[in-house]
Amino acid sequence: MQKNIAVIFGGVSTEHDISILTALQVLSALDQQKYHIIPIYITSQGEWLSGHCLQDLKFFSHFDKKKLKCVAILPCSQYIFQKSLGHFSKKQKIDCAVICCHGKNGEDGTIQGLLELAKIPYTSSGVLASSVGLDKVAMKQIFSFNKIPICPFWSLSNVEYCKNGTKKFKNAKFPLIVKPNNLGSSIGISVCKNQTELQNALKLAFQFDDVALVEKYIEDLKEVNISVLGDSHIAICSVTEEPKNNGGILTFAKKYMSGAKNAKMHSSKTTGTKNGMQNEQRNIPANITQRQERQIKTLAKKIFACLGAKGVARIDFMIDNNTQKVYANEINTIPGSFAFYLWEKVGIPFSKLLDKLIEIALVHSKNQNKLTTTFASSVLNQNSKMSK
Repeated sequence: MQKNIAVIFGGVSTEHDISILTALQVLSALDQQKYHIIPIYITSQGEWLSGHCLQDLKFFSHFDKKKLKCVAILPCSQYIFQKSLGHFSKKQKIDCAVICCHGKNGEDGTIQGLLELAKIPYTSSGVLASSVGLDKVAMKQIFSFNKIPICPFWSLSNVEYCKNGTKKFKNAKFPLIVKPNNLGSSIGISVCKNQTELQNALKLAFQFDDVALVEKYIEDLKEVNISVLGDSHIAICSVTEEPKNNGGILTFAKKYMSGAKNAKMHSSKTTGTKNGMQNEQRNIPANITQRQERQIKTLAKKIFACLGAKGVARIDFMIDNNTQKVYANEINTIPGSFAFYLWEKVGIPFSKLLDKLIEIALVHSKNQNKLTTTFASSVLNQNSKMSK
């Protein structure tokens, strides 16, 4: 019997468009013999919509809301509800949700929390790991506590900046890199070489978040990423990758647009259209030593475990070319394209990767359902007597 799989994507997020590309790749790769697929698209305004036309990239260029149904997931039911004549009615039970959202309002634990309340299994990390994974300052603090090597960092709130400016960095050694705290896809980041550039970088970061992360910038570095699959108890690593950024920071444009002319496309089995894009500007595997590869794999599994992550994640590292020291940068609990291209290199095609994610989600949900969630006590009766 086919399982009903909801693929949730879009969202009120600066990474909205990247989420669409990830979802279209997922929708194309899911085995339609095994699963009945329900695409759920969250618009930039927060509306939840569903319809088969969401599986075609061309639809988003000529978006027509009239062709879609307004839907909802309620915190009290495992079913999807559909709006008709102003009322929501129960439709299909969701056996598992594949979350393809990136950034705020999706990757940060919010949708995971809704699905937890609805008791719907889902493929990403849980509420805590998801929220920490997007909060760069909290993530760095956990890395530091667990003795995972990271670059020196500071946090600064917009309130602090308005009050004291950049006094906190009076003795800081430049260059520094500034990032919005809760954001991904390299949006709003800047490298600064002096106090004036630092002020401009902070003003940019505060357009996207109330808190900025400021780190020591490694000028001569090599970026190395790796994906981890499993849960906090058992996890495996993919092959490594080395993004080619041709110098400087890896910007949004370099990540998603620089390889457009020579990009590897993931073709849709159902629509025949091209529904995704993978930038080819990377070395797979990364050009690193065996010792560095072993260290990165060990650290990646440690990060995955100490955050209590599950499903698939991509963990980004940096190597200082001058000292050859390895630093952990960040974890992406819902990586773009689910990092499927890294798993293909170790013999796990995208469809099988999705099978494994759904299996992990179902097993985790089953184990959670075995836990005791109620406790009978006499505290209410006792307080009732006391109030008389």
